[in-house]
Amino acid sequence: MASDRSPAGDTDARLAAIEAELLTGLNGAAEVVAVHRVPARNGELVEWPAVGASQIDGRLRAALASRGIDRPYAHQAAAIEAALAGRDVVLATATASGKSLCFQVPIVQAVLADPRARALLLFPTKALARDQLRALRELKEPGASEGLIGCGAYDGDTPPDERRAARARAAAIATNPDMLHRGILPHHDRWSALLANLRYVVIDELHSYRGVFGSHVANVLRRLWRVCAYHGSRPTIIACSATIANPRELAGMLTGRPDFTLVDRDASPAGPRTFVVMNPAVVDPLTGVRRDYLKVTRAVTGAFRRGKVATLAFCRTRKAVELLTRYLREDEAGMLPGQSLHPGGGVDPIALARAEKRIRGYRGGYLPEHRREVEAALHSGEAQVVATTHALELGMDIGGLDAVVLAGYPGTRAATMQRSGRAGRRRSAALTAMVLSSDPLDQCLAADPGFLFDEPPEHARVDPDNPELLIPHLRCAAYELPLGGDEGLEGVPAGELAPVLEDLAASGVLHGETDPAGRRRFFAVGDAFPADKVDLRSSMEENFTVLEQAPGLASDGRLLAEVDFEDGPLYLHPGAIYPIEGQTFEVVRLDWNERKAYVRAVEATYYTEAVCQLKVRVVAPIAVDEARGRGLGYAHLVRSVPGFKKLRFRSHENVGFGPINLPDLELHTVAAYWTLSAAVLAHVVDPGRRAAAALAVGHALHHGAAMLLMCDVSDLGHAVAASPGRGAAGQWAPVVGGRGRVSQEVLAQASALPCVYLYDNMPGGAGLAPQAHALGPLLFERVLRILEGCSCQRGCPTCLGVPRTPAATHLASSAAPELLALEPSTPTPSFGLLGRLRASQRATQMTPPPAAQAPMLRPIELRAELRSDALHLLRALREASV
Repeated sequence: MASDRSPAGDTDARLAAIEAELLTGLNGAAEVVAVHRVPARNGELVEWPAVGASQIDGRLRAALASRGIDRPYAHQAAAIEAALAGRDVVLATATASGKSLCFQVPIVQAVLADPRARALLLFPTKALARDQLRALRELKEPGASEGLIGCGAYDGDTPPDERRAARARAAAIATNPDMLHRGILPHHDRWSALLANLRYVVIDELHSYRGVFGSHVANVLRRLWRVCAYHGSRPTIIACSATIANPRELAGMLTGRPDFTLVDRDASPAGPRTFVVMNPAVVDPLTGVRRDYLKVTRAVTGAFRRGKVATLAFCRTRKAVELLTRYLREDEAGMLPGQSLHPGGGVDPIALARAEKRIRGYRGGYLPEHRREVEAALHSGEAQVVATTHALELGMDIGGLDAVVLAGYPGTRAATMQRSGRAGRRRSAALTAMVLSSDPLDQCLAADPGFLFDEPPEHARVDPDNPELLIPHLRCAAYELPLGGDEGLEGVPAGELAPVLEDLAASGVLHGETDPAGRRRFFAVGDAFPADKVDLRSSMEENFTVLEQAPGLASDGRLLAEVDFEDGPLYLHPGAIYPIEGQTFEVVRLDWNERKAYVRAVEATYYTEAVCQLKVRVVAPIAVDEARGRGLGYAHLVRSVPGFKKLRFRSHENVGFGPINLPDLELHTVAAYWTLSAAVLAHVVDPGRRAAAALAVGHALHHGAAMLLMCDVSDLGHAVAASPGRGAAGQWAPVVGGRGRVSQEVLAQASALPCVYLYDNMPGGAGLAPQAHALGPLLFERVLRILEGCSCQRGCPTCLGVPRTPAATHLASSAAPELLALEPSTPTPSFGLLGRLRASQRATQMTPPPAAQAPMLRPIELRAELRSDALHLLRALREASV
């Protein structure tokens, strides 16, 4: 199908007209709080780098020329030259700067020079892997029917025959860390042809490997280097990252290799870029209530829709994607009040069909074939506007886009610029509009847009030596190849690893033997495949499937979608309205044990939102220091979903409520806690100020600990509650969300004698809270340095979080800022690998009683005293920890 997209010159004029419309405030719907402009940039083309004494293979150059690539840009040439010379390289340039060429050329060149050469490409998602494989296959000589090299995918969607073919014949194999961990490394003998001739390992979207997930991947890579050495290869690494503050450091920590060549000067051409920040207009000056940000997003995206420019609209939640898709289709079809999108609803069928093609939704939960259909429609130009979650943030080729709309601040500067960078074709203009929500985090940006545009991007960190993560991978490594007593790992010298292996053998985790030559060797014991017990991401629970009810049939009905286990109670409870691109389905039955939700198509006039409550408590102490008011204990995190609201489409008014009777989701983990003394709180007498300061301290401790422990902010959670007294066990603490909104219960508890909890946000814990507890005064010293070094005067999203208003319960996910950038990365204080191993603790299982109701408390207002109060409390905690 021919593309509906306009030529670049015409598009520039359309974008200028849309920008002018936005700057008027859309007839009072919003206020423009910032306009940031980046001028156009010319590209810098250079000659292809040499390959030793020769040049790039003529067949490869002809294939590139047939795609319009006669010469590379300077940054591409620098990365290609480093890779061809065998130097590890990390490329950190903007979205759409041509990073893929930097690994395509070295891989194809190596295979053309030696047909035995192999490459392994790691991508965080299956969709991105298949997209890059398609690009590799398109590298073919003019007139040829096949690509220059054979490529294959190896992931969960690959049929068995294709897996065998890829293993036997493919020169380049695209996979993800999960399949490398479970499918390749435990069976490395079957992959000897690949591993023995492995020239390149590509790590794409490097910035996505951070925190606990990134630390797991770092240990998977350590295991990969071991089996590569066993099979006789040492591959060169090519890593590609979005713009973050520390790409070379992250690449080194992730791979264990210290000497990366960094290429971060973008030499690709770019047209002028404009970024408009809009705040919904105030509708009640007395209370400060603003217009619904999703309604304003609809109006903003509608301007792009009418201008006929290719647009991505990024939403925070799946629910928002479905609502925006529905509303934009209504607008495109010209729907009038009293009409509906359903057949027979009064809308012109031709206009409705056009709207369904031009306006699409894209999110997790759609079936793979559904997502690929939307990707193809966007690439071809059939789809003009696509509402999406972060699923399209990564660098899939979806064609040239002209504009991006952000429904709410994504949570970090890096994510904001990554999404904004999806717009803009070579030398053509690009326009981004961000509509802020009423969350305090967003409103701080409205008050200080320089926080977004003038500050550097955030850091990303990993800690592969965390014992809770390292030990399971040592078992996996010992299963793959026995570990030698004199053997080290990338980043861990043999002298430090040997006592850890002996300790694990003494505890029965590994089996140690001494061979006739007197060398120690360690073997895995127990499970046949230790890798099956180690999940790199989150829950290993089976997803829910959404099935259309088929009355009268013995078999299940049509498969419509999939929902993550954790989201099942939120989206698939009986009575829920489950939307899929404008269609509405009612959940009539949820089979919890079989993980199946049965739905029927309905013409709903409302949508549903589940009410979610999240609480944590310490159930058994591990280490308690009553004199200093701190401790460490096994913790129990419980998420309950007691009911749901019915909200009318378009107006979002509440038209009903229903109960939900589903099992609570439970997480057994480890938590550290610190209680403020009554003497200290005499400095902050007012309950409102006390609550504000305590919540600010909780936020600062959470983010400071994430920086020190080199993990992601989402790997930890924090709560603030009234002090339970001796032992800190038994008291339920409501968890504080990440966007600055707090409930009345949180305010009530924080206004008493506050106790701050910091817990590992994953099953069994990951050793983070125990490490934070062990840091003692060093943790508070670092947090104080962050606060005292911040340029703000009254608290900001980074240093204090500035919670201000109680939250109406809603379905939006709490997307806390993942990274920090207030100071350079600092290594975790070292207690030695063996010391960290012996200090780590594991959680046990216990069952909580029902939670008590909290009294109401008036909202917290942002006060000038907040920063000084928080600093006072933190200094007291530091002194008590000495």
